[in-house]
Amino acid sequence: MVAVLGAYGSALLLAHMTHQHAQLMVLAVVLTLTLERTQRTADRAHRVRTLVLLPLIAVAASQVGPLLVHHPNAGDALFVIAIAGSIWVRRFGSAAARAGTLVALPFIALLTTPIVAAPGSDDPTLWAAVVAVIAFTWVTALHLATGSFGAADEAGAQPRPSAARRLPASTRMAVQMGLSLGIAFAAGRALFPAHWSWVVLTAFIVASGNRGRADVLHKSGLRIAGALAGTIAATLLAGRIAPGEPITVVAIFVVLAAATWLRPLSYAFWAAGITAVLALLNGYFGERGDELLGQRLLGILVGAAIAVAAAWLVLPVRTTDVLRRRIADALAALSDVIAGRETGSAAHRFAGTVEALEQIARPLRLQRRLRAGAHRADAIDAVAACAAPVATLATAPAERLTRHDTRRHLGQLARDVGAIRRHIGGKAPAPPADRVAIPSGDDAVSEALAELDAALTRLATVPLGPRGYFQK
Repeated sequence: MVAVLGAYGSALLLAHMTHQHAQLMVLAVVLTLTLERTQRTADRAHRVRTLVLLPLIAVAASQVGPLLVHHPNAGDALFVIAIAGSIWVRRFGSAAARAGTLVALPFIALLTTPIVAAPGSDDPTLWAAVVAVIAFTWVTALHLATGSFGAADEAGAQPRPSAARRLPASTRMAVQMGLSLGIAFAAGRALFPAHWSWVVLTAFIVASGNRGRADVLHKSGLRIAGALAGTIAATLLAGRIAPGEPITVVAIFVVLAAATWLRPLSYAFWAAGITAVLALLNGYFGERGDELLGQRLLGILVGAAIAVAAAWLVLPVRTTDVLRRRIADALAALSDVIAGRETGSAAHRFAGTVEALEQIARPLRLQRRLRAGAHRADAIDAVAACAAPVATLATAPAERLTRHDTRRHLGQLARDVGAIRRHIGGKAPAPPADRVAIPSGDDAVSEALAELDAALTRLATVPLGPRGYFQK
């Protein structure tokens, strides 16, 4: 929160000096909150790209803002194209995906405050670019001070060839987001002419980060629950505080800090915090009163319903497809570790794939409680069980890995990994002949080999492909 407070204070000073609206402070907070997380592992090249692109994007968003009020059809269309396009470019790799994230930030900031409805303000175009530089500067300074200025994540998303008959996931997600936002704009303007942004913002929050239908449903439930709780609490509180009171600003930052701290526990806390901040912000600008509570809650429900329907019915991203892709990535990295190919880099990539699998694990583990037998969540647990032995092999002395028995066991593991990868790819390999479990030994490497063998045997029983195997 240090960077957020610094950026807010700098933007506040800038707004007073240039007689600008509070939109500048809101933009500074939104940009800093996201940059603080997304730039933590960025390398120097990406930070330079961010410094160049972010001010330009902020200027473009500042031009779309007035259109949302004075020329809604054009403004809505440009907004939808910008957000959907920021998702579509993910197909070109991790650098494009990060650039897409930068595109979304200033546009989403337009939905958080009624600045676009204040025609008396001066042209904010130039100052939006300055605020973007302020946010970037504070985040970079914090990362340098805390030693978080790191190298780019080697396990980042890379462009992958897709089946000729199937659209890439990024394209499907872009279509879903575009359709969700388009319907949300239409529904919001028809049902809540003065507060259409409630519907649009909720649709964006629920539709973003689609990792499969189960993930969308699970996270939408958390987001709705958190949003409803945060909205109720903040609306009732804001109604007791006069507009423009400094205590509201203090409350906003307290809520933001709590939401950031609790986010790792559940996304519901983050959703509750962000929607509470928006309710407090609206109260600060004079939109207060308990009578707005019902409208706000209805707007949240409408926006969430639109996004969930689009994710489930329009070019859906199947949870099993996401799971198979991420397990395949994990096994590719594991193959490199077993083969001794750039072991340190491969172990780092494997750790990244384990984190990626954990992102989709919660809804699958909830499903597992309701049914017996092998379940897709078992595959995630099996891959996670490989993390410790992979780290052991990555740091083992080379002479230990060249022993005859070790090479024989590594060869068996390599064959097992290859068979599972073919199985996940839709092929059904024959079970290995005379397969014998690798026994535990008297040192860390032997234990690691035995643990990998047990984890791969468990993974082989999960029906991710045509059928399970390695079973008698």
